[in-house]
Amino acid sequence: MDTGAVLALIGGYIAAAVGVFLLYSPVLVLVVALLIVAGLLQLAAWPFLFLIRKLRRKPEPPHDGSWLLH
Repeated sequence: MDTGAVLALIGGYIAAAVGVFLLYSPVLVLVVALLIVAGLLQLAAWPFLFLIRKLRRKPEPPHDGSWLLH
């Protein structure tokens, strides 16, 4: 194969890669946007989750030594 054929093959592969990227770029943008939105929702829900965990925690039993006297 001569140089022109090799360069044509390389150019074809690059064109195919760019075409596939452009074809799937809306999907990539959607995935990135969904990841950002999920992170923001998790960040916004964090104080409420902390409050729910705090309210659901059972009070600790008293730590006195009276049980040793029984």
